[in-house]
Amino acid sequence: MSQIAWSDWLNRWDDQQAGYLPDRDEQFELMLTIVEKLTGVPNRFVDLACGPGSISARTLRRFPGTEVIGVDLDPFLLEIARNAVPGAWFAEADLRTADWDAVLGDAPVDAVCSATALHWLDPADLENLARTLARRIRPGGVFLNADTMRLGPAEVPRLDALAVDLRNQIWSDSHANGVEDWETWWSAAAAEPAFTDLLAVRAERFADRATTRDITLTDTLESFRKAGFQEVAVLGQVADKHLIAAIR
Repeated sequence: MSQIAWSDWLNRWDDQQAGYLPDRDEQFELMLTIVEKLTGVPNRFVDLACGPGSISARTLRRFPGTEVIGVDLDPFLLEIARNAVPGAWFAEADLRTADWDAVLGDAPVDAVCSATALHWLDPADLENLARTLARRIRPGGVFLNADTMRLGPAEVPRLDALAVDLRNQIWSDSHANGVEDWETWWSAAAAEPAFTDLLAVRAERFADRATTRDITLTDTLESFRKAGFQEVAVLGQVADKHLIAAIR
């Protein structure tokens, strides 16, 4: 696969994802600013559910001496990351398992960031993940997550429905302006013969992926509070896209 333009695939991923979060680059820069203000320049940084390494790449540019570890289950996106983001280390792990954090080694971490990924988890899996992160992040370290979190159809049904409608309008406007969508990006990857084997492994790995219900904002805040984080709050919101910060 040495002839593949891996960086082009990462850039195309970033462009596609920006259709769902138009201020994505600014969001990532804000996350890294928050990390630096709370922890200083991090020694060990984890890009959780890292995909093709978008946060990892930006972290290395901002903090060149930081040890950056990306963790994901998707073999295809990890292959992009390993080839497109030199300087970071990428590990394969299923965040739904009890011992996924073995890939991090024994040392504590200063900061963990994630974006547009953890909404795939069940609420129970999110609680388990929060407990693991509470154990692995050093005191005073931080977890940040920028993702879709429903406001809660049972708690605030009208506002929840409004937020979903606003989010869908943002996506619709982006794609009407020619931004590539999720399905088109994956169709393009499937058309590349060199990716056939990796995508077959990916399809098998995610064949059983199903959630009991959507993660809500309350689920997230309560999971990290119960896990023992000192402070947990929303630092940014557009519709039902939230930036959550949790200080250990």
